[in-house]
Amino acid sequence: MNDMPPLFIEILVQVFFILLVGLMLSLVFIVVMHILMPKNVLKTYFKEPYFRPGEITMFTGFPFGYMRTAMFNRVLGFPASGKKRGLEHAYKIAPVWYCKMSKYFIIFLVPTFALLILSGGVIYIYSLLYPLE
Repeated sequence: MNDMPPLFIEILVQVFFILLVGLMLSLVFIVVMHILMPKNVLKTYFKEPYFRPGEITMFTGFPFGYMRTAMFNRVLGFPASGKKRGLEHAYKIAPVWYCKMSKYFIIFLVPTFALLILSGGVIYIYSLLYPLE
């Protein structure tokens, strides 16, 4: 019997690692966006009543400060997503370039993450069905 995995799985593994590198680059990008986060957005919206006191404490330091940046990126890139917290007008006080970068970042991050999970799942199921001998 042929010990080589099918071409589809070989390609899928390569795609998985490319997506993994893409997510690692996203982590670098979120650090840059964290540094460039407009301070007026944080001063205006990162307080009560938009966030609870526990959330403010948790999202202030490392590592959750970067999660706060990603949350604000989503709101600045897609203002309607902040309606529940009352953040739909946050984009008005942020620079246009930052809002555009936030939108592009979210458009890149969500499908990349979803495809990484999907390809990882397919590879995992294949490895269960056809274990190495």
